[in-house]
Amino acid sequence: MASSGPDRVPADAGKAEKRSPRSIRFHDPEWERIEAFAETRGLAAAEFVRFAALAAIGDDSGASEDGDTRDRLAPLIERTFRYSYMIATKMRDDMREAGEDEELKALIDAARALQTDLLADDPE
Repeated sequence: MASSGPDRVPADAGKAEKRSPRSIRFHDPEWERIEAFAETRGLAAAEFVRFAALAAIGDDSGASEDGDTRDRLAPLIERTFRYSYMIATKMRDDMREAGEDEELKALIDAARALQTDLLADDPE
């Protein structure tokens, strides 16, 4: 099922630099609360702990040299892209298989129009 067209994205696209594992001890009820909170926000518990700790110290420790917080957001961006790509690809394939090419074209046009509106310098 692998393809080589423009829909194919390398598995390592957008990877931030490698992190080293650390160990923090929590009581089971504490970790369960962290897991539940992180899950409601679409994060793994370890990602949430990392973001919360970096936010608590209030400096750019997790940021790149130019002060950009992109590195701290990279895991969320990667996950969002991956999930969006999977859902959109599945929906596109299902619509094509069902002969809904016109509906698909209308959805694509609407998405492009929304993107243009969102990226406009002067939003209304």
